[in-house]
Amino acid sequence: MAEIFQFVPKAELDAMANVAEFVRRCREDLTVFGNKLDWNGWNWKGVVNYTKIGAPSRGIKPEHLLDEEIQSFAKAYIRYQQGHNPTKNIQEIKAIRCIEPALIKVKGVADITKVDVSVLDEAAVVAREQYGSSGYHAGAHLEKLSKFLSDNGMIKSPVIWKNPIPRYEDRNRTGEKGRAHREKRLPKDYQLDYMAEMFANDLQEARDRFTTSMFALGMCAPGRVSEFQDLSIDCVHEEIDRKGVSRLGLRFYAGKGFGADIKWVSSPFVSIAREAVSRLMELSVEGRKLASWLETQPDKFYRHERCPDVGEDEPLSAEQICQAMGWVVRDGKSAMSVAFNPSKKKILAIRHAKGSITLRDLNKIIHAELPVGWPWKNKERGVKYSDALLCLRKNELHGNRGVSPVQLWTPDNATFTYDLGPRKGTNQKSIWQRHGYKNPDGSEIKLTSHQLRHLLNTVAQRGDLGQLDIAMWSGRSNIHQNRTYNHMSEYEVLDKVKGVPGLVAMMGPLDKVKSHMPVTLEDLDAIGEGIAHVTEYGFCVHDFSMVPCQKHRDCINCTEQVCVKGDEEKLARLKMQRDMTQAQLDKAESGVAEGFYGAGRWYEHQKQTLTRTIELIQLLESDDIEDGAVIRLRNDSEFSPLRREIAAKESQPRLGVGSADKEEMRALLGGDFG
Repeated sequence: MAEIFQFVPKAELDAMANVAEFVRRCREDLTVFGNKLDWNGWNWKGVVNYTKIGAPSRGIKPEHLLDEEIQSFAKAYIRYQQGHNPTKNIQEIKAIRCIEPALIKVKGVADITKVDVSVLDEAAVVAREQYGSSGYHAGAHLEKLSKFLSDNGMIKSPVIWKNPIPRYEDRNRTGEKGRAHREKRLPKDYQLDYMAEMFANDLQEARDRFTTSMFALGMCAPGRVSEFQDLSIDCVHEEIDRKGVSRLGLRFYAGKGFGADIKWVSSPFVSIAREAVSRLMELSVEGRKLASWLETQPDKFYRHERCPDVGEDEPLSAEQICQAMGWVVRDGKSAMSVAFNPSKKKILAIRHAKGSITLRDLNKIIHAELPVGWPWKNKERGVKYSDALLCLRKNELHGNRGVSPVQLWTPDNATFTYDLGPRKGTNQKSIWQRHGYKNPDGSEIKLTSHQLRHLLNTVAQRGDLGQLDIAMWSGRSNIHQNRTYNHMSEYEVLDKVKGVPGLVAMMGPLDKVKSHMPVTLEDLDAIGEGIAHVTEYGFCVHDFSMVPCQKHRDCINCTEQVCVKGDEEKLARLKMQRDMTQAQLDKAESGVAEGFYGAGRWYEHQKQTLTRTIELIQLLESDDIEDGAVIRLRNDSEFSPLRREIAAKESQPRLGVGSADKEEMRALLGGDFG
C-alpha cells in the first residue's frame, strides 16, 4: 500500500513557504503511483499528463505544457489527493487546467498562492467554456481546490467559494420549468431599461461611468469581462463591407501572435459602442499618463499637480510626502501620523536607514509595487498599461478615498460584477441601490455579466444568425456550445416554423444558403449524406474519399460543380468571372495571331470556359427555372480517371463458360461447380 500523510500547515510560515513544504513532502515522502515515478516528467504514463487545457492529444510541444510555476504544485496536489482518495480517472487535473489560465489572466503569473475569488470566478468561466456539459464537475473540483488552499494556509487570504456552475440539464426545456430557467438566465427588459436610462443620463461619478460603460459594451458584443478589461484604446475598428456599408467592431487581441479578433457591433448599437469607449478613455486619461511616465521615465518621480516642487534628492517633510503620494490628511489627524503610519513599512525602513525621505526614495517604492508583468497589462495580447482602455489609478472608482496620483490600478472581474448586485457582509452599494432602482416587487436587483452573453446569443438565434457566426462572435471553438446560450421559448420556435411557407421549402438548398445552414450532398441531388464543399460559384459534390480533385480551381469546367438558382451572390461572381474570362480570351486570341507558343491551347480553354460561364448565367437568370433549382452542366469531353477505368472494363471481352467447360472445371477442382 502506498504511503500517505496528513499535511499540517505551519502557522509561522507564509503561503509560499507552506506550498513549498507541501510540494517537498509529496515529492520525497509519498509513494503514490510507485517509487519509480518520474516526478520531473510532464507525462505520468497511465496516470495523467500536465498539459494546458485544450492541448492536442498528440504532438505535444513546450507551449502545450502547464506553466512551470504551477506544475510542481499540480503534481503534489494530484499525488496527495489520489493517495487519500484514489479514483480511476484523475479529475483533479481539471481544476488545475482551469485555474492556470485564470491566474495568468487575472494575476499575470501562474502562482497558486495568488488564488482569490476573482481568479476562481475566471476559472469557472474557463470551465464553462471548455468542458461544456461536464463543466459542473470541473467547477466542483475548483471548489475542492479552493477549500484545500484555504484550509492549508497556501493562499494569502482564505476564501469561501462555491461552484457557480449548475449540473447539466437540457437548456431548451418547455413548459413552466423552461420558462423559469430562461428568466433566470436572461436579464429582465425593465432592468435593461434602467441601465439604458442611467447610461443616457451620462452619470459623472467615476464608478457609475465605469459600470454603465462596461454594461453598454457587454450589450454591443458577447465578450467576457476579462476580454473587455484587456481592450486597448484603439479597440474601435471600422471598415467597409462588400456591400459598401460602413461597419464597426471591437478589436479583441488574440493570444500567441494571431493578431486581433473583431467582434462586430450591430448597427443600432454602433453609437452606443462609440460613446462607451469614449467614456472609458476619458476615465483612464490620467492613469495612462502615469503609466506612460513610469514606463519611459523610471528614474524620475511623476510630477503631478500636487507634487511638491523640490529636487529628486531633497529631504521631504511629512506634509510633502503626503502631497507627493496623494495621501489625504483628514481632520483630526496630522501629516506626520499619515506619512509615518505603522502600515507604511517601506517608508519607515528608509527613514530608519537614512534619516530622511526623498522623491527618489518614493519613486523606488512606487516602482516596486507595479503590477506583475509591467509594463504589459497582457503581454500575450500585446497590450501595455499605457495603451490600455482600463488603466486607472488606485482608488479611481472609490468615492470615499482620495485617488492616488502615482499608483496604478486596474479593475478586475469583481469590480464590475459586484456593482451589478448587492453584496452580503459589506456596506458597498450596487449601482441600482445608489440610484434607487428596484424590482417591481421591491426586492434588490442583481444581475451577472454572464447574463448579457446569454441575451446576445439568444437575440442572434432569434435573428437567424448562422451557428458558426454565433460561435465566432462569442469566441467559442465549438458551435455545439451555442445551445447552452439559446433561450428561445418553444412558442418562438413554433412561430418561426409557422412563418416559413412549407417545411419542404425550408429545407431546400436555396433556403439553407440564405439561412447560412449546411447544404448536404443529398440537397444537391448527389450521392451521399455529407456536407457539400462550398466553392466560389456554388457547391462541389465530389467524393474526395475516392480520388483527389482533378479540376482544382477550374470549377467552371467541372461536371461536379453545382449551382443553386436564386443565390444572387454566386451569380454576381459568375458574371465577374465571365468578364475576366472574356479579357483572357482576347489576349489569347492576340497571342495566336502573333504566333506565340501555347497560345492556341490557352485560347481553346478560355473559349470553353467562357461558353460554359455564359450558359450557366443564362440558366440562373432564366424565368423558366424556379428559384432553388439545382443546376449542373454536362461536359462529355471531361477527363475522369473513374470513367476511363469503367470504360476500359466494359470494353474487355467477357469469358463465356459453356456446359462442357463446366464439366472440365469440375474435374480439375475435384468437386461440384455450379
